[in-house]
Amino acid sequence: MSLSMSNEKKKILYVSHGHPDINPGGGEIAAYNLFSEIKNTAGFDACFLARHDKPARVHGGTTFSGVGRQNEILFYAPMADWFKFSQPDKPKIWRDFRETLELFKPDIVHFHHYVHLGLEMIREVKNFNKEIPIILTLHEYFGICHNHGQMIKTMDGALCHNSTPADCARCFPQYSPQDFFLRKQFIQSYFTLVDHFLSPSAFLRNRYIEWGIPGNKISVIENIDLSDDQKGYDSHVVGIAGGHEKNEKSRVTFSFFGQINWFKGIDVLIDAISYLPPKVRKKITVNINGSGLEHQPDEMQEYVRQSVQKSAGIIRLRGKYERNELPDLMKSSDWIVIPSKWWENSPMVILEAKKYGVPVICSNIGGMAEKIEHGKTGFHFQYGRADSLAEIIEFVVNNRELQPELANNIATKFDAQSDFQKHVNMYNTLLRSCDTTRDNERIMPPETDELKVA
Repeated sequence: MSLSMSNEKKKILYVSHGHPDINPGGGEIAAYNLFSEIKNTAGFDACFLARHDKPARVHGGTTFSGVGRQNEILFYAPMADWFKFSQPDKPKIWRDFRETLELFKPDIVHFHHYVHLGLEMIREVKNFNKEIPIILTLHEYFGICHNHGQMIKTMDGALCHNSTPADCARCFPQYSPQDFFLRKQFIQSYFTLVDHFLSPSAFLRNRYIEWGIPGNKISVIENIDLSDDQKGYDSHVVGIAGGHEKNEKSRVTFSFFGQINWFKGIDVLIDAISYLPPKVRKKITVNINGSGLEHQPDEMQEYVRQSVQKSAGIIRLRGKYERNELPDLMKSSDWIVIPSKWWENSPMVILEAKKYGVPVICSNIGGMAEKIEHGKTGFHFQYGRADSLAEIIEFVVNNRELQPELANNIATKFDAQSDFQKHVNMYNTLLRSCDTTRDNERIMPPETDELKVA
């Protein structure tokens, strides 16, 4: 394991449940974006430790491998216990993860998730040095909900508004209410060791406060992306209205980005096309950008493929895309559609839509509704309702003049530098608090028999 060392800079260890080179999910990208920016910031050094499960990347029996870039470490670990998020291979914690702590000697450890990793990593940081501040960014509702952290009932797919042991046991009858009660106690016992939590949305923050995290320990800070091709929106304002010349005869392009699965509501988008009048269908193109269809049940795969075939070229299944393709894909879109059927917290595609000035049509729930202003930066539709989405699509097709206005509005909302500075301010606040605690401990008088508490 190769690490650059700096005695002058404050060192932040980022621990992620995946590396975007291997698992390009929203949480992984958010963690890596923050690491990439902080390592180039005066006064800070950083290391990115990312879990993976690819045996082919394991060589010589070591847990660690690299990606060819300094201070980026891959950490091989088996799937954690999905009920309690406990790491079954305990030496991965007290031996391997501990080695990273000993080599890098971080001043702050910032966890982006704990799934796949194991909650025990949090305690190991405090075992190593109890004065190191721990930050945990919450990306979904895994601690609250055993159903993929999505707060959707397993019986009928309905949204879950409140988590209780009895309700959870009804979703998962193989577990008792007592099991879920103990699960919550187990997870919260590790969360008490976290010095501060981050949530990319106020909606998710409120859910975790209701669940038991003190409100003063969780702040709302949006994810960031300050990569070179996406700094500011001025460079692409000329690309508003789809990044290409438009006229009344041009088709309006609606684009979906992300994993293709039931939770993301791809069926809602496809079904919405059938509700449109023929004259509207002739004026639109729907691009589905993303992978994962091959992992879905056979009936869903068949449904999507048949729908594409029957759409007469309206729906285009474009498959997986690379990160470097995103600018062109975004700029060729007039509208981004996010039809998710669960309480999405902060989809990366919304941040990307802001960067490239593309208005968003999204479900009216969760962080999606919070981040898109209806009628100003996009439109909301009733979640899970294809007819409601169809109404919005027809409306924007018949009122094309709205697109440039909303595109400009959403572009002006892109302020990643401000969100990054909020992270820096939080790090500095925690570091000052840590220094103050150490100073107070140094001036405390030595304990005597008279001062001891029975």
